[in-house]
Amino acid sequence: MSRIVAVHGVNQYDPTRGADAAAARLGAAWARALSQNVPSPLGASELSMTYYADLLQAAHPAPEGQGPGDDVDRLAPEAVDAVLRWGELLGVRTREAQGRVLAPVRWVADGVAKRYGFGHEPVRKFVARFFPDLLAYLHSPARTRVRQRLADAIARHEPRVLIAHSLGSIVAYDTLWQYTDLKVDVLVTLGSPLAMPDVVLPYLRHPDDSRAFSRPPGAAAWVNLADPGDLVAVPQPLTDTFRGVTACVSTGIGAFRMHKAGGYLSSAATAKAVLAYLEPIG
Repeated sequence: MSRIVAVHGVNQYDPTRGADAAAARLGAAWARALSQNVPSPLGASELSMTYYADLLQAAHPAPEGQGPGDDVDRLAPEAVDAVLRWGELLGVRTREAQGRVLAPVRWVADGVAKRYGFGHEPVRKFVARFFPDLLAYLHSPARTRVRQRLADAIARHEPRVLIAHSLGSIVAYDTLWQYTDLKVDVLVTLGSPLAMPDVVLPYLRHPDDSRAFSRPPGAAAWVNLADPGDLVAVPQPLTDTFRGVTACVSTGIGAFRMHKAGGYLSSAATAKAVLAYLEPIG
Protein backbone atom coordinates (compact mmCIF):
# COMPACT_ATOMS: atom_id res chain seq x y z
CA MET A 1 0.00 0.00 0.00
CA SER A 2 1.35 3.43 -0.99
CA ARG A 3 -0.07 6.69 0.23
CA ILE A 4 0.93 8.35 -3.04
CA VAL A 5 0.27 7.03 -6.54
CA ALA A 6 2.13 8.93 -9.26
CA VAL A 7 1.56 9.25 -13.00
CA HIS A 8 4.44 10.39 -15.23
CA GLY A 9 4.37 12.60 -18.32
CA VAL A 10 5.79 12.24 -21.83
CA ASN A 11 9.09 10.86 -23.08
CA GLN A 12 9.56 8.28 -20.33
CA TYR A 13 9.89 5.12 -22.40
CA ASP A 14 12.77 2.96 -21.16
CA PRO A 15 13.66 0.28 -23.73
CA THR A 16 16.19 -1.31 -21.36
CA ARG A 17 13.67 -2.26 -18.68
CA GLY A 18 10.34 -3.98 -18.37
CA ALA A 19 7.34 -1.98 -17.19
CA ASP A 20 7.71 -2.95 -13.51
CA ALA A 21 11.42 -2.14 -13.39
CA ALA A 22 10.91 1.13 -15.25
CA ALA A 23 8.13 2.09 -12.85
CA ALA A 24 10.32 1.35 -9.83
CA ARG A 25 13.22 3.38 -11.19
CA LEU A 26 11.06 6.37 -12.13
CA GLY A 27 9.10 6.19 -8.88
CA ALA A 28 12.31 6.27 -6.85
CA ALA A 29 13.43 9.38 -8.75
CA TRP A 30 10.11 11.09 -8.05
CA ALA A 31 10.30 10.18 -4.36
CA ARG A 32 13.80 11.64 -4.09
CA ALA A 33 12.72 14.88 -5.76
CA LEU A 34 9.60 15.21 -3.63
CA SER A 35 11.62 14.45 -0.47
CA GLN A 36 13.66 17.64 -0.87
CA ASN A 37 11.00 19.70 0.90
CA VAL A 38 9.39 17.27 3.35
CA PRO A 39 10.36 16.80 7.02
CA SER A 40 11.86 13.37 6.36
CA PRO A 41 12.55 11.45 3.12
CA LEU A 42 9.77 9.41 1.58
CA GLY A 43 10.25 5.72 2.10
CA ALA A 44 10.49 3.29 -0.79
CA SER A 45 6.89 2.19 -0.29
CA GLU A 46 5.41 5.68 0.11
CA LEU A 47 5.12 6.42 -3.61
CA SER A 48 4.08 4.01 -6.35
CA MET A 49 4.61 5.04 -9.98
CA THR A 50 2.09 4.05 -12.64
CA TYR A 51 4.23 3.54 -15.72
CA TYR A 52 2.48 3.57 -19.11
CA ALA A 53 5.14 4.72 -21.59
CA ASP A 54 5.46 1.19 -22.93
CA LEU A 55 1.80 1.26 -23.98
CA LEU A 56 2.26 4.55 -25.84
CA GLN A 57 5.44 3.33 -27.50
CA ALA A 58 3.54 0.39 -28.94
CA ALA A 59 0.94 2.84 -30.27
CA HIS A 60 3.44 5.10 -32.06
CA PRO A 61 6.81 3.42 -32.65
CA ALA A 62 9.46 5.79 -33.99
CA PRO A 63 9.89 5.66 -37.78
CA GLU A 64 12.85 3.57 -38.90
CA GLY A 65 16.00 5.63 -39.05
CA GLN A 66 14.55 8.55 -37.15
CA GLY A 67 17.11 10.39 -35.09
CA PRO A 68 17.14 13.31 -32.65
CA GLY A 69 17.92 15.85 -35.35
CA ASP A 70 15.04 15.05 -37.68
CA ASP A 71 12.20 14.13 -35.29
CA VAL A 72 10.51 17.50 -35.58
CA ASP A 73 10.25 17.29 -39.35
CA ARG A 74 8.75 13.80 -39.42
CA LEU A 75 5.69 14.17 -37.24
CA ALA A 76 2.42 12.67 -38.43
CA PRO A 77 -0.08 15.11 -40.01
CA GLU A 78 -2.32 15.11 -36.95
CA ALA A 79 0.67 16.01 -34.77
CA VAL A 80 1.60 18.82 -37.13
CA ASP A 81 -1.92 20.21 -36.80
CA ALA A 82 -1.71 20.00 -32.99
CA VAL A 83 1.62 21.86 -33.00
CA LEU A 84 0.15 24.65 -35.14
CA ARG A 85 -2.76 25.05 -32.74
CA TRP A 86 -0.38 25.06 -29.79
CA GLY A 87 1.72 27.74 -31.45
CA GLU A 88 -1.35 29.93 -31.86
CA LEU A 89 -2.02 29.66 -28.12
CA LEU A 90 1.48 30.91 -27.45
CA GLY A 91 1.18 33.90 -29.77
CA VAL A 92 3.01 32.55 -32.81
CA ARG A 93 1.32 33.51 -36.09
CA THR A 94 1.04 29.99 -37.41
CA ARG A 95 -0.91 30.97 -40.52
CA GLU A 96 2.39 32.11 -41.95
CA ALA A 97 3.69 28.56 -41.57
CA GLN A 98 0.89 26.86 -43.45
CA GLY A 99 1.47 26.40 -47.16
CA ARG A 100 4.51 28.67 -47.25
CA VAL A 101 7.03 26.80 -45.13
CA LEU A 102 8.41 23.35 -45.94
CA ALA A 103 8.91 22.54 -42.23
CA PRO A 104 5.96 24.16 -40.40
CA VAL A 105 6.61 22.39 -37.08
CA ARG A 106 10.20 23.57 -37.01
CA TRP A 107 9.01 27.06 -37.94
CA VAL A 108 6.50 27.10 -35.07
CA ALA A 109 8.94 25.62 -32.54
CA ASP A 110 11.54 28.22 -33.44
CA GLY A 111 8.91 30.97 -33.20
CA VAL A 112 7.95 29.82 -29.70
CA ALA A 113 11.61 29.59 -28.68
CA LYS A 114 12.29 33.13 -29.88
CA ARG A 115 9.17 34.56 -28.27
CA TYR A 116 9.87 33.01 -24.85
CA GLY A 117 13.64 33.18 -24.80
CA PHE A 118 14.48 29.48 -25.06
CA GLY A 119 17.04 27.80 -27.29
CA HIS A 120 15.69 26.52 -30.59
CA GLU A 121 16.97 22.96 -30.22
CA PRO A 122 15.46 22.25 -26.76
CA VAL A 123 12.04 23.46 -27.94
CA ARG A 124 12.26 21.40 -31.14
CA LYS A 125 13.13 18.28 -29.16
CA PHE A 126 10.33 18.96 -26.71
CA VAL A 127 7.79 19.33 -29.51
CA ALA A 128 8.99 16.12 -31.19
CA ARG A 129 8.56 14.18 -27.96
CA PHE A 130 5.45 15.74 -26.44
CA PHE A 131 2.94 15.72 -29.27
CA PRO A 132 3.37 12.10 -30.47
CA ASP A 133 2.86 10.83 -26.91
CA LEU A 134 -0.11 13.13 -26.36
CA LEU A 135 -1.86 12.05 -29.56
CA ALA A 136 -1.03 8.39 -29.01
CA TYR A 137 -2.86 8.59 -25.70
CA LEU A 138 -5.84 10.62 -26.93
CA HIS A 139 -6.39 8.87 -30.26
CA SER A 140 -5.35 5.23 -30.03
CA PRO A 141 -6.57 2.08 -28.26
CA ALA A 142 -3.68 2.57 -25.83
CA ARG A 143 -5.89 5.06 -23.98
CA THR A 144 -8.09 2.30 -22.59
CA ARG A 145 -5.11 0.22 -21.48
CA VAL A 146 -3.39 3.18 -19.84
CA ARG A 147 -6.50 4.10 -17.85
CA GLN A 148 -6.97 0.51 -16.77
CA ARG A 149 -3.38 0.32 -15.52
CA LEU A 150 -3.84 3.43 -13.41
CA ALA A 151 -7.25 2.30 -12.15
CA ASP A 152 -5.72 -1.00 -11.03
CA ALA A 153 -2.96 0.86 -9.17
CA ILE A 154 -5.41 3.13 -7.35
CA ALA A 155 -7.61 0.19 -6.39
CA ARG A 156 -4.60 -1.76 -5.15
CA HIS A 157 -2.92 1.00 -3.13
CA GLU A 158 -5.93 3.09 -2.07
CA PRO A 159 -3.72 6.20 -2.00
CA ARG A 160 -4.57 9.46 -0.32
CA VAL A 161 -2.70 11.42 -3.01
CA LEU A 162 -2.76 10.99 -6.78
CA ILE A 163 -0.01 13.16 -8.27
CA ALA A 164 0.36 13.55 -12.03
CA HIS A 165 2.66 15.49 -14.32
CA SER A 166 1.98 16.81 -17.84
CA LEU A 167 0.23 14.15 -19.97
CA GLY A 168 -0.14 12.16 -16.76
CA SER A 169 -2.63 14.77 -15.54
CA ILE A 170 -4.86 13.94 -18.52
CA VAL A 171 -4.49 10.23 -17.73
CA ALA A 172 -5.40 10.83 -14.07
CA TYR A 173 -8.39 13.06 -14.90
CA ASP A 174 -9.62 10.59 -17.52
CA THR A 175 -9.27 7.61 -15.21
CA LEU A 176 -11.09 9.18 -12.28
CA TRP A 177 -13.96 10.09 -14.59
CA GLN A 178 -14.06 6.64 -16.17
CA TYR A 179 -13.88 4.76 -12.84
CA THR A 180 -16.04 6.89 -10.57
CA ASP A 181 -15.87 4.37 -7.73
CA LEU A 182 -12.16 5.16 -7.21
CA LYS A 183 -11.46 7.63 -4.40
CA VAL A 184 -8.49 9.81 -3.49
CA ASP A 185 -8.19 12.64 -0.99
CA VAL A 186 -6.51 14.91 -3.49
CA LEU A 187 -5.56 15.01 -7.15
CA VAL A 188 -2.35 17.05 -7.58
CA THR A 189 -1.61 18.05 -11.18
CA LEU A 190 1.72 19.54 -12.28
CA GLY A 191 2.24 21.42 -15.55
CA SER A 192 -1.10 20.22 -16.86
CA PRO A 193 -2.20 20.66 -20.51
CA LEU A 194 -5.80 19.76 -19.63
CA ALA A 195 -7.14 23.18 -20.61
CA MET A 196 -5.49 23.25 -24.05
CA PRO A 197 -8.32 24.08 -26.49
CA ASP A 198 -8.70 22.18 -29.77
CA VAL A 199 -5.84 19.82 -28.90
CA VAL A 200 -7.00 18.34 -25.55
CA LEU A 201 -10.34 19.73 -24.35
CA PRO A 202 -12.58 18.30 -27.12
CA TYR A 203 -11.28 14.78 -26.41
CA LEU A 204 -11.85 14.62 -22.66
CA ARG A 205 -14.62 12.20 -21.77
CA HIS A 206 -17.23 12.71 -19.08
CA PRO A 207 -19.94 10.08 -18.47
CA ASP A 208 -22.10 12.84 -16.99
CA ASP A 209 -22.09 15.77 -19.40
CA SER A 210 -23.67 18.06 -16.81
CA ARG A 211 -20.40 17.89 -14.89
CA ALA A 212 -18.06 18.18 -17.84
CA PHE A 213 -14.81 20.00 -17.19
CA SER A 214 -15.01 19.76 -13.44
CA ARG A 215 -13.22 17.97 -10.61
CA PRO A 216 -13.70 14.21 -10.98
CA PRO A 217 -16.18 12.83 -8.44
CA GLY A 218 -13.57 10.52 -6.88
CA ALA A 219 -11.21 13.36 -5.97
CA ALA A 220 -12.17 15.11 -2.74
CA ALA A 221 -9.85 17.98 -3.68
CA TRP A 222 -7.83 19.09 -6.71
CA VAL A 223 -4.68 21.19 -6.52
CA ASN A 224 -3.01 22.35 -9.75
CA LEU A 225 0.50 23.76 -9.93
CA ALA A 226 1.91 25.51 -12.98
CA ASP A 227 5.01 27.54 -13.74
CA PRO A 228 3.82 30.82 -15.33
CA GLY A 229 6.26 30.18 -18.19
CA ASP A 230 5.30 26.55 -18.76
CA LEU A 231 4.72 26.18 -22.50
CA VAL A 232 2.43 23.17 -21.97
CA ALA A 233 0.27 24.38 -19.09
CA VAL A 234 -1.74 26.69 -21.32
CA PRO A 235 -3.97 28.51 -20.93
CA GLN A 236 -3.63 29.43 -17.27
CA PRO A 237 -5.18 29.40 -14.73
CA LEU A 238 -6.93 26.03 -14.89
CA THR A 239 -9.86 27.46 -12.93
CA ASP A 240 -10.88 29.45 -16.01
CA THR A 241 -11.82 26.15 -17.68
CA PHE A 242 -12.48 23.60 -14.93
CA ARG A 243 -14.91 23.82 -12.04
CA GLY A 244 -14.14 22.48 -8.60
CA VAL A 245 -10.37 23.03 -8.63
CA THR A 246 -9.54 23.58 -4.97
CA ALA A 247 -6.43 25.64 -5.62
CA CYS A 248 -4.38 26.84 -8.59
CA VAL A 249 -0.82 27.59 -7.55
CA SER A 250 1.48 29.58 -9.79
CA THR A 251 5.00 28.51 -8.92
CA GLY A 252 8.26 29.23 -10.69
CA ILE A 253 10.49 26.20 -11.09
CA GLY A 254 13.28 27.82 -13.11
CA ALA A 255 13.50 29.21 -16.62
CA PHE A 256 15.21 26.16 -18.06
CA ARG A 257 13.08 23.65 -16.13
CA MET A 258 9.72 25.12 -17.11
CA HIS A 259 8.09 21.75 -17.73
CA LYS A 260 10.40 19.24 -16.05
CA ALA A 261 8.81 16.88 -13.54
CA GLY A 262 11.85 17.18 -11.29
CA GLY A 263 11.46 20.95 -11.12
CA TYR A 264 7.86 20.66 -10.01
CA LEU A 265 8.45 17.80 -7.59
CA SER A 266 11.34 19.49 -5.82
CA SER A 267 9.45 22.75 -5.32
CA ALA A 268 8.21 23.75 -1.89
CA ALA A 269 4.76 24.43 -3.36
CA THR A 270 4.35 20.80 -4.45
CA ALA A 271 5.57 19.47 -1.11
CA LYS A 272 3.06 21.70 0.66
CA ALA A 273 0.21 20.50 -1.55
CA VAL A 274 1.05 16.84 -0.93
CA LEU A 275 1.81 17.09 2.80
CA ALA A 276 -1.48 18.84 3.45
CA TYR A 277 -3.22 15.54 2.68
CA LEU A 278 -0.90 13.13 4.48
CA GLU A 279 -0.25 12.36 8.09
CA PRO A 280 3.20 13.49 9.19
CA ILE A 281 5.92 11.48 7.46
CA GLY A 282 8.44 9.76 9.67
